[in-house]
Amino acid sequence: MSRARDLIGLSVLASPDMRPVGRVQEVLISRDGRRIRGLVLETGGLLSRRRVLDYQGVKAVGSTYVLAEERYLEDEAETRCGSALTGLPVLDGSGEELGMLDDLHFEPSTGEIHALQLSRGFVDDLLSGKAIVPLNGPAVTGEGAILLDAVAEREGGLWT
Repeated sequence: MSRARDLIGLSVLASPDMRPVGRVQEVLISRDGRRIRGLVLETGGLLSRRRVLDYQGVKAVGSTYVLAEERYLEDEAETRCGSALTGLPVLDGSGEELGMLDDLHFEPSTGEIHALQLSRGFVDDLLSGKAIVPLNGPAVTGEGAILLDAVAEREGGLWT
């Protein structure tokens, strides 16, 4: 499994001729918070158009490159910037805060998000490590918090 933060800065090569098309600047997440929908590529200048690579076209994610078909998202309406979610409190179904969202763990081949990495404060992170909460059910991503399904949270538990 990979972390969404590790995608930022990777060079993207488009098949079949492995032509460079840009670097990943931002990750776009589906509204339901369950999968990566697109990769925003750095633009070349002031007048260049925003380009968002459709994650379904991604063939491989390495440590320095993303290999993909040159296929772009037409509609970003059903997406959210991954960086906009970072720092939001993550709540369980009973309203208890589990920590602040630090990163997303996903399957590189599908873009499916499997877990949330949480920070519980600098000292706690240093002593215990960051918490990982598996996504076993729906997660509601609002403007001020992320709410996990209470049943799924109990089943999955909290592990580090």
